Amino acid sequence: MSVLILMRHGQASFGETHYDTLSTLGRQQARATGHWLRERAETLTSIRHGPRARQVDTAGLVVEAADFGLSPEQVTGLDEFAEGEEVLAAAAALFGRPMSGPEAPARREQLRCYEAAYEAWSRGELDIPGRASYGEFRSDVRQWLRDVVAVPAAPSGQRILAVTSAGVIAAAVCDVLGLPEAQWCALVRVINNASTTELVFSQGRVALRTFNSAAHLAPELTSPI
Repeated sequence: MSVLILMRHGQASFGETHYDTLSTLGRQQARATGHWLRERAETLTSIRHGPRARQVDTAGLVVEAADFGLSPEQVTGLDEFAEGEEVLAAAAALFGRPMSGPEAPARREQLRCYEAAYEAWSRGELDIPGRASYGEFRSDVRQWLRDVVAVPAAPSGQRILAVTSAGVIAAAVCDVLGLPEAQWCALVRVINNASTTELVFSQGRVALRTFNSAAHLAPELTSPI
């Protein structure tokens, strides 16, 4: 049996001009996760990450803190569906009001509109310019997961750490559990920064073992976005 550990990146810079940068808290979360993996003597066979800076930097900090003798591999299948500022721009178009800068609404309202935008995108009611459709995104994640667990390509006894984002993790869990499309948004909302979700797989079969675990982080290091 093999294990795929899906880790969400550390906290990025939501609401800033450029979302794809780890915050100070995000860097602390990544290091804390690496220390935790080292303390539990986690033996990994490979480390993978998506192409976004927050994913790359999280993986690098985890490897450094855990003192793994592995070089992380970049995988396009672990890419997120859009950047935070792109979703906020789509939300601005949806609601007809600014969602960033000095005219942005209060944080709670901003997050509500942000979530409404990616919900509308997932239903095909809203485009995120320059980005794939929800169906294409889900298909890409599904294909990546199939490639990981494929028989006979996947030898037994693997322990893979994959640093990615909430949208990818939610898509993988929906596929593994056979959840309806509407559940994707519900899962995205609750996945914490630097949390881990474990899938076990063997002979082409895959199952969920844990979801959105952040028990390795001190309370002051936990964050939802």
